[in-house]
Amino acid sequence: MFRVDKSGVRGVEGVTLRETDQRTWFWWHYPGLRSLNLLLLGSIVCDMTNGYDGSMLSGLQIIDRWAEALGNPTGTRLGTITNGTRYGQLGALLVAAPMMQRLGRRVPIMIGSCILLVGVALQAASVGYDMFVVSRVLIGFGNTIQNTACPILAAELAHPFQRTQIIGIQNSTGSLGQIMAAWITYGTSFMTSSWSWRLPSLLQAVSSVFQLVMMFFTPESPRWLVHRGRHEEAYRILAKYHAEGDESSRLLQLEMVEIEAAIETERAQALTSWMEWFRTPANRYRLFIIVTSGFIIQWCGNALITYYIHLVFESIGITSSKKQLLINGGITISGWVWGNMWSLLVDKMGRRPMWLIGMSGMFAAFLMITVFTGVNAGIGYSNAGLGNATIFAIFLFGFFYKMPGCMVPSYVAEVSPFDLRAKAFVINGFGDAAANIFSGYTNPVGLGAIGWKYYIVWCCVLVSNFTIIYFFYPETKNLSLEEVGQLFDGPSEAVEAKLAHEEADEKAKPVVTTVE
Repeated sequence: MFRVDKSGVRGVEGVTLRETDQRTWFWWHYPGLRSLNLLLLGSIVCDMTNGYDGSMLSGLQIIDRWAEALGNPTGTRLGTITNGTRYGQLGALLVAAPMMQRLGRRVPIMIGSCILLVGVALQAASVGYDMFVVSRVLIGFGNTIQNTACPILAAELAHPFQRTQIIGIQNSTGSLGQIMAAWITYGTSFMTSSWSWRLPSLLQAVSSVFQLVMMFFTPESPRWLVHRGRHEEAYRILAKYHAEGDESSRLLQLEMVEIEAAIETERAQALTSWMEWFRTPANRYRLFIIVTSGFIIQWCGNALITYYIHLVFESIGITSSKKQLLINGGITISGWVWGNMWSLLVDKMGRRPMWLIGMSGMFAAFLMITVFTGVNAGIGYSNAGLGNATIFAIFLFGFFYKMPGCMVPSYVAEVSPFDLRAKAFVINGFGDAAANIFSGYTNPVGLGAIGWKYYIVWCCVLVSNFTIIYFFYPETKNLSLEEVGQLFDGPSEAVEAKLAHEEADEKAKPVVTTVE
């Protein structure tokens, strides 16, 4: 089995970027960094639409007027509504990578936002099942282009010492979207007209409108600019936002050398074909991580709780629509809090501990849900204490899910070389979509067929996830994107040549002796 070599991480001149950190104040004390983080909000909110969608759909299923308008969908028809965005996702993944390679990162985000807004308009104006499904396909198509480009732009543009936190907070905006949707659907559920579900559908446009506006002001990825031969433009962006305008900054100099060396090495190796994933042991290892991480983060049982929470509530004896909506709102708030908290701790705890602790905690929570629900079902849901304990376990699951959930996009960006990074997010997205489509159809059918016993399946899946992570996922904390590349490939030829040249100069220096 291929193993990563930590001794190969040498940075430039034997110095990693982390060792050049000269900041003595918090990030908001630095004007360039403050402006950069403000501009990155346009990328950070990308997952809000996705989170909003899941929570909104869960809430709409509790609203009778929505069910009546769409013909009371159940089983596979309900699964098709849920998976509508996933079908759009699969279509978008076919064009996302070439679009980002040709147009950069900013323009695809703008294109995705426009397509999503068309879908939202159709969704809010839907007059039946078919129109609603078509609108969700368009939403999934546009949102996927956004969600493929935004993490890459944020990872390549963010300050190297804040990259992981930025991507983590970006992923936790999904919970912010869930909060918005949960409480909006709760509020509109008291309306007596079709606006009880049309208004939540229309408000899904908010985050994309914000992204579209922000992209007019956000700079392009410096790494993409270097790849296109626009070195001076990339240098100015890094100098302004990473080095506070100080062009003599050691961080700036080493960062540019790392980027240029990595891209030149990849260009020399012609890393452009999809088959490049199979060319070297390091790339095959990367591919395994990228594919499995897409499945793992969606095959934790989270889709069951996100999209079919009303079925989960019914399986534990909670049938009041008002109570279901209130609990769903509480779950979304807690998810947002934990997502932001774990995002700030990724570089302190490390990737592997957060992966492994998260999976262990989710397993414990799902085991609790299974046992409590099984016992309560056996006594006709007569024990209110067991019902409350099950709700606690659902909240506990969210606490642990956010540990790995907040860092998956960052981890995918880190393990991927530049020329394959867009393709990496496409591949990861296919895994994500396939996992969700499978869950979208099997979850309602499984719950309907065997009830609480279906939870046992997800307990087994969580054990499998833990095993894969334990044996195959390396630690990447405190390394720049290019330094993680060295973790897999060893130092690039450009960096090795520079080091060899300096060693030769050192040996050539005359030896000075003193005569007493």
